[in-house]
Amino acid sequence: MTFMRLRVGRVFAVLAALTLLTGCAIPSIPTFSQSTLKAIKVESQRLMATHPIEPSKGWADVPKSQWPPVIASLQPYDVTVYKWGVNIGIKPYFDGGWGYQVGRSKEELPMPPGCYWELSPGVFWHGPC
Repeated sequence: MTFMRLRVGRVFAVLAALTLLTGCAIPSIPTFSQSTLKAIKVESQRLMATHPIEPSKGWADVPKSQWPPVIASLQPYDVTVYKWGVNIGIKPYFDGGWGYQVGRSKEELPMPPGCYWELSPGVFWHGPC
């Protein structure tokens, strides 16, 4: 009986560890290619200029057919223009998910500073906070 409890306890410990490891892992790694990051910034600035924010919503969804080539190559689940800048969603999650943000200024980004990593001037990677 004690042997069986020990085995069951170990199985639950292994399952709990696997759950924690897979649940906390970053599901997507950002690019560190400076040429790609510069292109993301340029394409995001173009999106801000060409996709006016809908006053009733406070943002403008960019249809997949209108994603610029470098942004599309990131395989995002959505691209949205906000008053503060552009969000390129890579992996959804209940608290913001993972993705790139290109803000009009660093101070206007919507998440707390600890949620961002500046990959290139003006191009940020964020995770859930």
